Amino acid sequence: MQTTTRQGQTLSVHLEAIHRIPAGHPEPIVVFRYPGGIECSAYYLSTFQNIPAGEGLCLTGGTYERQELAPEAVQACQQQCEAWMREVLS
Repeated sequence: MQTTTRQGQTLSVHLEAIHRIPAGHPEPIVVFRYPGGIECSAYYLSTFQNIPAGEGLCLTGGTYERQELAPEAVQACQQQCEAWMREVLS
C-alpha cells in the first residue's frame, strides 16, 4: 500500500513482524518507507491501531524532513492493516 503525507511525499506502508524481548513472540509493526526502501518511521501495530479517529500522525519531526499523515490517511492505513491481519490469521 502507498500513502501520501501532508508534505506530498509518497510512502509505502508495510506490515512486518519483529521479536519482542523477553517473550520472543512476534509483534507486528507498521513500517513507513520512502521510495527506495529507506525507513521513515515504524510503530507497533497495537499502538498504530489505537490512534483515535480524526487524529493525524507525525512520522518524522525533523525541521527539513517533517512528514505527517492527515487523519484520513491514518484511517486508510489502519483499515489496510486490519485487512492484512485478517488475511494472515485466516
